[in-house]
Amino acid sequence: MALIDPAEFFIKQASSIEGTLMPSLNSIDLTPQVHLDYQCRFGNFNVNPAEFFHLNSKLVRGSTRKIAANPEHVNSVIQSYIETSYNPAPESVDDMDASPIVAFELWRQQVPEYLHGLGQHSVERYYAFDTLVLTGNTLNKVLPGKSILWTDRLLTEAQLTAFNNALYGVAAEALSQSSSVLMIVGCPWRYMMMYGPRGYRKMLIDIGFVLSALNPAFEDGKAMMIDHFYDNEIDRILGLDGIERSIQTIIICADKALDVVDSATSEDKK
Repeated sequence: MALIDPAEFFIKQASSIEGTLMPSLNSIDLTPQVHLDYQCRFGNFNVNPAEFFHLNSKLVRGSTRKIAANPEHVNSVIQSYIETSYNPAPESVDDMDASPIVAFELWRQQVPEYLHGLGQHSVERYYAFDTLVLTGNTLNKVLPGKSILWTDRLLTEAQLTAFNNALYGVAAEALSQSSSVLMIVGCPWRYMMMYGPRGYRKMLIDIGFVLSALNPAFEDGKAMMIDHFYDNEIDRILGLDGIERSIQTIIICADKALDVVDSATSEDKK
């Protein structure tokens, strides 16, 4: 049985999207579809997880939950983290050839020009997420405000193949044309320890702010954001726990416009 595209389903409905489309009382959900989460949400005993997050992250007057309100204290925490985390001293490394330290200028020669500004501007925005760039089989971590990168790991051929297969509904040739893959790893608890659930919202806003610098590359077709992927599979490949650190978005990067057919109209990957 073919799966129903949620957007196509709603387009064909006669009533407006604002009105809840209630299924027949005699219907049985044999094949769960995402649009049914919307249809049946008033009949469910449990709140949809996405709606629950939105409700739980609201700031309510009179709540006993206290969030960080002193900007000086918050900025002090952020600056302390950025200045001390992953801050190796090159002179302390005996064998530079085996060192995980990568000079920023050398790395710039390996990636598209529009990635050169990563971590160099609005450094405080990088506090609640990690920025990883995969070039070849080398996964480097951008260190905000520093002139070096950190080699996180080297991926095997099997891991690279698994990574490609974990991208949902996107043409496989996109990776073959790319020179690098930019990945944003969310670390929401860095904010949530100060702001509670609302910290997750702040993390997402910061990610959007940083990625806005890539808009020219998106418009020129040199960068393509992968909206959907199998999160747990990507997390395992990157060595993430999937909770405190988990993949948020993936961007395919190339030096010239990607020649990729939009897979949104193609058959879903099984």
